[in-house]
Amino acid sequence: MFLIRDALPDDAGDLANLISELGYQVETQELWSRIEKMPPGFYRTLVAIEENKVVGFIGLLTLPVYEHSRPIGWVLALCVSASRRGKGIGKALIDSAKNHYSDEGVTDMRLHSGLQRNEAHGFYEKMGFDKSGYRFKKKLA
Repeated sequence: MFLIRDALPDDAGDLANLISELGYQVETQELWSRIEKMPPGFYRTLVAIEENKVVGFIGLLTLPVYEHSRPIGWVLALCVSASRRGKGIGKALIDSAKNHYSDEGVTDMRLHSGLQRNEAHGFYEKMGFDKSGYRFKKKLA
């Protein structure tokens, strides 16, 4: 069984390991420094805990937008440890996000997913997300 809760500073090492599973290398201290810079009320990081270890996380942003009076909910990151996938942890994290956004008055939840993440795309579709567009990216000097 697992528990979903807000991330704590002691979770930073496990979070850095999960982010590395997504292909992004980051030092523990640097990651927690990034999280601390995220303004509360807009950002939230939830973790899934199993046997006192972080086995998954979801990063959330409540974002005011131009096209609606209500803010949107943006899932900035989602990762479940490869060894724990298929156990309901990702679904529980998405459900926690939906509950959080509902409490914030958000009725529109979005996320991006890299083209190479086919397994993730199937998961998101199973969770009720629809493909709604393209994401474009440009590196700046």
